[in-house]
Amino acid sequence: MLLHLSRQSRPALAARRLKSIAATPQTARQAARRLKSIAATPETAPDIVIVNPLKTAAPASTILVDLPDRAALTPTQLINIAGELGKSRLSGFVAMTGAMGYAATGAPLLAPGFALTTLGVFGTSCAANALNQIRETERDARMARTRKRPLPSGRCTPEFAATFAGVAGGAGASALAVLDPVASALAVGNMALYAGAYTSLKPKSEINTWVGAVVGGVPPLIGWAAAGGALYGPTSQIHAETLLQMEPAAMLMATPAEPWLLAGALYLWQFPHFFALAWVHRTDYGRGNFAMVPCNDPSGVRTANLILRYGLYSSVFPFAAVAMGAASPMFAVEGCLLNGALVAASMRFRQKRTTENARTVFRITLAYLPLLLFFLLLHSERLTRDEEGRPAKSPTLGDAMRPINDLGRMLCLHELHPATQRRRASSDVDSPSFCPVESGGGKKDLPGTRR
Repeated sequence: MLLHLSRQSRPALAARRLKSIAATPQTARQAARRLKSIAATPETAPDIVIVNPLKTAAPASTILVDLPDRAALTPTQLINIAGELGKSRLSGFVAMTGAMGYAATGAPLLAPGFALTTLGVFGTSCAANALNQIRETERDARMARTRKRPLPSGRCTPEFAATFAGVAGGAGASALAVLDPVASALAVGNMALYAGAYTSLKPKSEINTWVGAVVGGVPPLIGWAAAGGALYGPTSQIHAETLLQMEPAAMLMATPAEPWLLAGALYLWQFPHFFALAWVHRTDYGRGNFAMVPCNDPSGVRTANLILRYGLYSSVFPFAAVAMGAASPMFAVEGCLLNGALVAASMRFRQKRTTENARTVFRITLAYLPLLLFFLLLHSERLTRDEEGRPAKSPTLGDAMRPINDLGRMLCLHELHPATQRRRASSDVDSPSFCPVESGGGKKDLPGTRR
């Protein structure tokens, strides 16, 4: 149903027409009261459009008068609405990055902790997204890409969204608290940062993108802490008194590099990813009055420079991981290939700032991050070293990666060298290695080890 009331429509007439379409008299009275307050405004008041909240989204230039009475939703519809409120696909991606932080410690994967970590990060991410949508309902209604979301389209109430956020966030934080209080605290703090500071800054300042990037970098830290890993100081169990006596510099040197490298990779990745997306939808963001860089950059020069700048920053990441001892040198080779593709696409967008070139950057970022994190874990020195002393039924990520490493070794060009083949046959670890990226002598190039 679609009812249009012009500026000259009288409240009584509006009430009579509403009674003919409302499911109950109570609904008509409630809607009529709301219309009376609007119709009493001066002649300059905008037109009023009432839409069926289950089928139609209100145009951006109209006032949506929501009919309180909605048809009963089926369980399937409720699940779909919950998935949209929590942005299930995005939250699934966030949960994946948290799971990678857990697996990077070398902790067993077939254990309750891994499942609790994944579900905990997923739940808190869903809650943050729902709270964000509650606060941005009016702005979402103005944008073409968001006006069909559950709240602006009227398919659910703010009360339902708040209940969903409370249940999802509480369950997620509780699951993480079972494993580690630091992990739970990080998740709750990240929810507050996203639904609070980030959402508040979006219509006010371009700095919101940098705040949002911090939110995206936290999940690997949550996963690492949930697995029992230390985020500051040595990873080994040390008596509390000994730990307190350590100098800050010694504590910093003993801090594991892996969780912070994962967080840093996610932080840097978000800028090319989001700036490209915001450029494609810059007109829509403008309708919502969001303070995004592309909205304030008609020429696109500043947006293109930022995309290229953070693409170049990301190029340093593989070398930093190798220098800090977190990955073997082969990761630098693979990282260069990935970053080369990202930088090349960024340069094309800088030279020709078209929507299609921005979409190309966006698509590359979608493939770039999963591959970068996969290669980092594939060549992780921690997972290579931590392969002994576990029960047979408790495989780690290192165990899962070993066949892939062995396959890569067989396909590596340096393996075709006759000297390398003789070395393999004799297991002569003192023979020189011909691998151009190998470090640490011949020991790392033996079967069953990692490059």
